[in-house]
Amino acid sequence: MPGVFLTAIRDGVKQHRLLWLLLGLLGLFPIVTSVADLPFWNDVAMRIMILGMAAMGLNLILGFGGLVSFGHAAFIGLGAYAVGISQFHGIDSGWLHTLIALGLTGVLGLVIGFLSLRTSGLYFIMITLAFAQMLYFFFVSLEGYGGDDGMILDRAEFAPFDLYEPLRLYYLIWVSLALVSLMLMMVIQSRFGLVLQATRSNAGRVEAMGLNPLRFRITGFVLSAMIGGLAGVMFANWQEYASPAIMHWSRSGELLIIIVIGGMGTLAGPLLGAIGFLLLEEFLPEIIGHIAPQYAENWMIIFGPMLVLLVLFVRGGLMGLITSRFRGGG
Repeated sequence: MPGVFLTAIRDGVKQHRLLWLLLGLLGLFPIVTSVADLPFWNDVAMRIMILGMAAMGLNLILGFGGLVSFGHAAFIGLGAYAVGISQFHGIDSGWLHTLIALGLTGVLGLVIGFLSLRTSGLYFIMITLAFAQMLYFFFVSLEGYGGDDGMILDRAEFAPFDLYEPLRLYYLIWVSLALVSLMLMMVIQSRFGLVLQATRSNAGRVEAMGLNPLRFRITGFVLSAMIGGLAGVMFANWQEYASPAIMHWSRSGELLIIIVIGGMGTLAGPLLGAIGFLLLEEFLPEIIGHIAPQYAENWMIIFGPMLVLLVLFVRGGLMGLITSRFRGGG
């Protein structure tokens, strides 16, 4: 059995070399920032990893399962509030925060998935959006936990590690991202992953084979929600803050944009999309500021057409562009 497990990992690494290359570069990135004396970029890299992790979770049901959810940011918010509310009641262990977040998002993912996955298409999109907005307004109404203003947090105690030591939090996020990547790699290559992808193509044929597509989709939805919850725990510790704004529907839209930029239905795509999205967010306002300073704050006006052009002319996002270049020998 261990030999089969190691063989699966080795085969997965070969098939997803770009993903492991990106993870390797992110793992070495603090060395570059230390030599260049640019510690600010470590914060940017942490945000990339957190958003990339959340987008990977959504991509499990979107890219591999064909389900467009407009409510997945709610699970990130739930993960963040699992940290904040636990701290409010005197629970400081980050390991316990993580277990609470995974349990909470898993249960709510099961409930929301069970109810919403009985529909499809536009109806599924609208139901996931409705659940997300219900959770958003629920946390806005919790005045005892900050209401609309949110909660200021301390970094959790991930004993024996002190997250206030330089780079400890960075590598906690990096290890979490690597573990999520490894888990998704194994899930996608498993029988479950193959059936989930088959439900995207032809759910009727899957049912005709004696399998229940709903069970596979619900399981994928729950896994996706739990990954979002883990990303929320990391976000709360990085930002030292949790608020309902994290789970607003527009945040779910950002995750969808990241997946489209990177490439749906690929493991490296969401992480590549997070890198592209956040680097554009960082540099595009500065570039526009040099050309037309009065429009620097409206950088999304430029970003929108860029996204449209990417969708129209670059099939498969950045992953499709990279793959076609290598296949073409360029």
